[in-house]
Amino acid sequence: MAAPYRLRATQSARGSTADKLLGPRVRSYYAAAHRASIVAMAPFVLLLAYVVWLQHRGELLRWFNSTFSAGAVSIIFVLAIALIAYSSAVGGGELVRVHEGGLFDLRAGPRSVRWDEIESLTAEVDERGHLVRHILRTTDGAALSLGRSIAEVADLIEHVRVHMSEHDLPALRARIDAGETVRFGALSASGAGLALGLRVVAWSEVTDIEAEGGEIVVRGASGERLGAARVEDVPNAFLLAEIAREKRKA
Repeated sequence: MAAPYRLRATQSARGSTADKLLGPRVRSYYAAAHRASIVAMAPFVLLLAYVVWLQHRGELLRWFNSTFSAGAVSIIFVLAIALIAYSSAVGGGELVRVHEGGLFDLRAGPRSVRWDEIESLTAEVDERGHLVRHILRTTDGAALSLGRSIAEVADLIEHVRVHMSEHDLPALRARIDAGETVRFGALSASGAGLALGLRVVAWSEVTDIEAEGGEIVVRGASGERLGAARVEDVPNAFLLAEIAREKRKA
């Protein structure tokens, strides 16, 4: 007799399984629940406004003895409890966990990503040049969004940058020293210098590479702009900036 067809999907790794895959936990990052908290407070604000209005009209005691008033208060409190329960379940929940060996994303899947499985980290900005999120892409083509919905996301991004630098910089240095040209989207690095389109700027002329107004800006010795590209077009810009600093000191 043939084996029965499995209808249930294999369950994703959680908890102790993630610890086995990625090593000990370092830190957890939770949902930024500010909007949810404000929504949950709304019914109480409405109730308070209602009580103040009745007090102002001198009808507080009379109305609270009425069936209508009792029903209105009951509905508002039930609504408040429901919204608070929803906020507790959604807002403030654990979203991403940092382990010694990688990230554990609980939002979809969940999914574990080792540090050596991260291919790129790219910033995205809005039309005014303000940072919106970072997109983390893995070697198998998956994309994780790390944005404002995660509380203290800047600290999380710094964790990722530190581990990517430790893992990726040695190989990047070796490739450049071996004569390869390493692409960072719209920019590229080689032993000769930094390529900005068709122009190659010697490392000795590059003072800094920084993010400014939605762009990755390359600056010269006097602080002048030698070139720029949109931040979305320069994945791993922080690695390129570190290579430029090392080349300048060499």
